[in-house]
Amino acid sequence: MVTTSFQSSPAVRQMSLVARWYYTGMAIVMLAISIVGFMPSIVHPDGRRAPLTLLAAAHGMVFFAWLLLFLVQSLLVAVQRVGWHRRLGLTSVFLLALIIPLSYATTVDMVRRGFDLSGDQRVDSQSQLKGELDAPNASVFNFFGLLAFVMLAVAAICYRSRPEIHKRLMLFANIELMGPPITHLIGHFSRLALTPPMVLVPFALFLLTGVARDYLVDKRIHPLTTGLAIGMFASFPLEGAVIGPSAAWHNFVAWLAR
Repeated sequence: MVTTSFQSSPAVRQMSLVARWYYTGMAIVMLAISIVGFMPSIVHPDGRRAPLTLLAAAHGMVFFAWLLLFLVQSLLVAVQRVGWHRRLGLTSVFLLALIIPLSYATTVDMVRRGFDLSGDQRVDSQSQLKGELDAPNASVFNFFGLLAFVMLAVAAICYRSRPEIHKRLMLFANIELMGPPITHLIGHFSRLALTPPMVLVPFALFLLTGVARDYLVDKRIHPLTTGLAIGMFASFPLEGAVIGPSAAWHNFVAWLAR
């Protein structure tokens, strides 16, 4: 009787809900940030610095499909439809094959245009574009983010038979995608100068949710969660303060965009 009472306590039920719905909740938040970050320049294109290209549109649709797949897959696990989850997982391989060339081509095109934020930050007659990073400098986050995302996503697919590793790899792969949506969101709605530290703070909150989930549900932080959270957090200032501004990086990016 004591055991039954303990297992049905509010605290235990709350932890059970976190364990079951955390990944679904994260997928919803990621989709919401992406929609809010990118939608204004689509609904009101007059403020764009350049028209929306077919390449950028295709890139956006494929990434949105990837995040939708993450939501559906998380829901299937939450409602214990693991068989459907595994069968639908094959779709991720197809989307990944599209994401890699589209992301590379879109970033190179951004460098050639010279626009940060893919050219869609609004500029009015009373203010200039604030806190703008030059395109080669900004591209460091796109290129390294793509590399990290692909490595994590491929590893997650390879470890699909080990759920504890698979779900963490896929979670952090999708967190790696959040840099551009967060940047667009801040760029559209903030009156402050847009700087890398402003993006790092909300990005770090995503990383902390993975750590908090492990601690609350498992009463310990999985070594993979710890390593990925620290590595991704440390890579951000390294890319923005060391690699991006360097002459070697600018020369490399100029060679890619030649």
